[in-house]
Amino acid sequence: MKRKIRLLAMVLSVCMAVAAGCGRQAQDPGTPLEEVIHPSQDAESAYDGKVLSAAVTIKIGREGTDDYDVDMYNNAAVDTMLGYLSDSALLFPTYTYDGETGYVGQHIRGTYTRDDEVEVADIHTGELYLFGDGQLRLYFKDVEGANILATPVGYVADTETLTEAVESAYESNLDDTWGVDVYFWLTKN
Repeated sequence: MKRKIRLLAMVLSVCMAVAAGCGRQAQDPGTPLEEVIHPSQDAESAYDGKVLSAAVTIKIGREGTDDYDVDMYNNAAVDTMLGYLSDSALLFPTYTYDGETGYVGQHIRGTYTRDDEVEVADIHTGELYLFGDGQLRLYFKDVEGANILATPVGYVADTETLTEAVESAYESNLDDTWGVDVYFWLTKN
């Protein structure tokens, strides 16, 4: 008898669930928003790797006078980085100078996604990459066959004097008491 009551209760609950689902009429969701049908340029930029022109300006060295515009990629890592910067000039130290491989680097704060990581075979002067351990590197020389796995962050727009400026700033900073290899002044535009 208990089995029959349980079985009847289960059958009734299944029938009620089916009846409730069948009783609903499909609602018309309406016309999609215009931004969905025809995305604006701003909406597209979040998905197509668009560049944020001159997002940051740098001066190389403590006494640097030349401004270098840095075009940044529109990705999550860059959003996090730009969130930490203010509109004022910030003295940014790099504690790693690798003259042979041609980069300066510094571990930066923040939690970064690795979703935009790519394998890069050849690196060009002026490119910026963020590595999985949080190190941000500016390459001041071309590196063929680098084969790195990193997130592209951006690049210096005009690299004509970049190599000489970084090397000169390194040479003039060899006696730094804080152990900084090269200082940069960063300004968010």
